[in-house]
Amino acid sequence: MKKIVIHILIMLMVMLNYKLLGQDHHFSQLDAVIQYMNPALTGMTWNENFNWRLNTAYRTQWVGMLSKPYTNQFIGLDLPWKNGLGFGGYIINNRAGSGQMNTLNIMLGMAYKITIDPTNKHNMYGGFNIGLMNRTVNINNLIFDSQFYMGPSGYEISPDNNENIGNQSIWRFDANIGLYYRYNDKQIKYSPWGGFSLYRVTMPNESFTNEVSRMPLHLNLMGGCDIALNENSCLKPSFIIMFQGKAREYLPILVYEYKFDNSPWTVLTGIADRLKDAVIFYVGAKYDESQFRLSYDINTSFLKNYTHSFGAIEFSIIIVYDKNKPIFNRLLK
Repeated sequence: MKKIVIHILIMLMVMLNYKLLGQDHHFSQLDAVIQYMNPALTGMTWNENFNWRLNTAYRTQWVGMLSKPYTNQFIGLDLPWKNGLGFGGYIINNRAGSGQMNTLNIMLGMAYKITIDPTNKHNMYGGFNIGLMNRTVNINNLIFDSQFYMGPSGYEISPDNNENIGNQSIWRFDANIGLYYRYNDKQIKYSPWGGFSLYRVTMPNESFTNEVSRMPLHLNLMGGCDIALNENSCLKPSFIIMFQGKAREYLPILVYEYKFDNSPWTVLTGIADRLKDAVIFYVGAKYDESQFRLSYDINTSFLKNYTHSFGAIEFSIIIVYDKNKPIFNRLLK
């Protein structure tokens, strides 16, 4: 265990001293897009076993400010395999602004449970994703400064932008890696966890022209602790810190869960603060390990003067299927 910790610290120091050169796909419910949050969690669990898990999320942002708001969509499927292996994949898509800049990732992943602990108290996982990134843009929807000219009634816009953009669709190889640790002892009331993930490992060229523009590395650091207050209540403080290029994001999160007596149902609520950007509110319900959640971002940055504090709304659904507990049959009873 000591050697594993040393290796993790060495990797973190190397990455933090690497020249981290925009931001990637953006979600507020990061644990709902579990494979994207950390590839090491692909097909992994520290609770009851399952046969497969389906994660979906949809986010729309700045509806009140833009004619075409930013949107994010995610769908992922993963499953555990024998000998501590997990397999899965996901599709994640982001569309931004009037130019309909679209970034699509199609990724396949694998994770492995590194620790061999018969008590299942110490759980460490490593994993990776590999796949393709596609980026497109609709140049005809954009207006460049060269199109403005002085006409009879003032400034007018020429239909010809005189831009030589060339290829408006690119495909690139992409890869992510991650490590995750969780302490899980049913005899005590707390379960600390932590991990990191590194995206855009290949630093793909995102340029539509002959120039080379490498996507910056994206590093996530995350941690938290599940604290059982009593048999029904659980408090889950956590944080995530993101680095990409010159962008930094700090997100402390607090979620409270209450499980009803003699019932598979749990309700949850929570709050988070994306520092200097938005306050986020969460509500949702869980049925066993499956869940539905809704979150809303209230903008607190300078953009609130233009968005009237309206930020983003996000939905997520997680379905965890166990053939020994047919969820759909139980829900219909």
